[in-house]
Amino acid sequence: MRNEWFPGSMDECKDLRLDPSEDPRQFQHEVLFEHQVDHLGERKLFVGLAYTGRRFFIALGVIAFVIGGLIGRAAWMQIYRVQDYQRLAASNRLRQTPLWPNRGQVFDREGRVLAENVPRFQVTVIPRDLPRDPDERATIIGRTARILGAHVADIEDLLNVPPERTGERILVADQISYPLAMQFVVAEPHLQGFSLETRPKRAYPFSTELPSLSHVLGYVGRMSETEYATFSAQGYQRTDELGKTGLERSYESQLRGTVGVEGREVDAVGNVQALVKRQPPQNGQDLTLSLDVDLQRVAEQSLRKALLAAHVNRGSVVVMDPRDGSILALVSWPAFDDNVFANGISSTQYQALLNDPDHPLFPRAWAGEYPSGSTVKLVVSVAALAEHVIAPSTTVLSTGGLRVGQWFFPDWKVGGHGITDVRKAIALSVNTFYYTVGGGYNGFVGLGVDRLTSWMRRFGLGAPTGIDISGEAPGFVPSTAWKKQTKGVSWYIGDTYNLSIGQGDLLVTPLQVARYTAAIANGGLLMTPHLVMQEAATSTRVGDPADVEVVREGMHDNTTYGSGRALSTLPFPTGGKTGTAQFGMDKQTHGWFTSFAPYDKPEIVVTVMLESGGEGSTVCIPVAKDVMLEWWKKKQSH
Repeated sequence: MRNEWFPGSMDECKDLRLDPSEDPRQFQHEVLFEHQVDHLGERKLFVGLAYTGRRFFIALGVIAFVIGGLIGRAAWMQIYRVQDYQRLAASNRLRQTPLWPNRGQVFDREGRVLAENVPRFQVTVIPRDLPRDPDERATIIGRTARILGAHVADIEDLLNVPPERTGERILVADQISYPLAMQFVVAEPHLQGFSLETRPKRAYPFSTELPSLSHVLGYVGRMSETEYATFSAQGYQRTDELGKTGLERSYESQLRGTVGVEGREVDAVGNVQALVKRQPPQNGQDLTLSLDVDLQRVAEQSLRKALLAAHVNRGSVVVMDPRDGSILALVSWPAFDDNVFANGISSTQYQALLNDPDHPLFPRAWAGEYPSGSTVKLVVSVAALAEHVIAPSTTVLSTGGLRVGQWFFPDWKVGGHGITDVRKAIALSVNTFYYTVGGGYNGFVGLGVDRLTSWMRRFGLGAPTGIDISGEAPGFVPSTAWKKQTKGVSWYIGDTYNLSIGQGDLLVTPLQVARYTAAIANGGLLMTPHLVMQEAATSTRVGDPADVEVVREGMHDNTTYGSGRALSTLPFPTGGKTGTAQFGMDKQTHGWFTSFAPYDKPEIVVTVMLESGGEGSTVCIPVAKDVMLEWWKKKQSH
């Protein structure tokens, strides 16, 4: 019978018998296939396409590169990045809850609280702690939204953060009510990822009654992304607040304090297992200001009354102690209530403040720049005496003004003031005298523009005073080079005349005027003004006491028989200087009055300015008088 699995005859099969002379190991390598038998020892085994040596080594190199890369990556992760991954692992196991410090309180000079802290409740969420299951996540977010009265979509938008921020706290609701906070506390164990926190909120007890304090104190608010980029290196978090304006801004580092931390061990779903560490917060430093709330109140109320009478809306008052530069009152009007910002101002309210044409957010007492009017004649008088352009007895004949070619530079009084020395020039604000000593006339050599501007800068004009508050403006002192470069025309004698009486391109702040008035009052020391109480005053001598005394006498004459004589009824002697500044041909003049008291031993300087208020002697003196009377009353009661 034929073998079905082997093709061929039985005779062929016989030929396959083993030859005894052959190696028996060869038979061990014979493979029986379905159709034939092959000898592996005699033929190459075919396993597919053959690989050349070159391809083999390329493949070996690729494999070695991949393995080397994996080993290198593992080494980089386990050696160089080990601390990062340890922190990441710890953050998955440990939760650090910030313990907020109380921001430093702010007091006036008599210990009255101007800025304090009150508790508030807020809800935060850490996106990484939310359930990963979409349905469970949606349930928790929906339950939270119902409790807070918020929209689910709004919370979802807050959670839409980059991957690197999923471990950060995100503020969901701020300043929630006590009943709502208690309701959230009950539900909190079932709201994985969400937390109720108690945090201090800033409050300003006097600012609602006295809005002018808001410019001084400023307010705190949440950081913008730009601010976070700046302050994050100092340990600030995105949910932190910082001072935005005023003293809150300039003393941010002292007021803020140090945030504490409470470390808790949590399980996989964020449930607290144990308290592992607690580092208490350090409260911020308290500040005691030189401000007197009583003087601030009288200054604000009197200024508002004067503005109403003058039918204008903008003005400022600066009250300073000339002995050390401390600020006793600082009013800019109109103003705002910084509690509105502390309580969370709406976009509508904020836009209303920004769009108000009177700019209530603008601290005009130290940031407003105006022509000085005749108040700068005090500086010109010291300069003329110091440069020996005049002596105390030097006189100039005032006949109503000076004429130079086709131009006429008038006195304010038609017909002039007659023979005038420096004391009379200050008392009656005689323009002709200052035209002459400033720019010269008919052979009389005046100071000239260079000496004029040099002395103005010496008395602090054209530069910030250095007061310890944000937003101060430098003012501006013009020069011949500036006019040529900016306006493309030369400096003329008329420019010098205008500069000599505080007109033209000269710009000052009310604080700068108060500062150089204080330097006249104290005998020639230019003080650095400050709001926070200091142990030592900082000053620079800018005038010889003998020269300054002549100017002081002129200021005393001003309040005795001159343009400031309304102060002569006060129960103590004073010194003062009025000013009326033009700033446009079709606009009402600014009104100025700067003064000090008592004349013999000055303790107070009061500078008042009404924008577009008219004559300084009419609109400003009543304000200064009210402030001085309040100061005197307090002085007598102590």
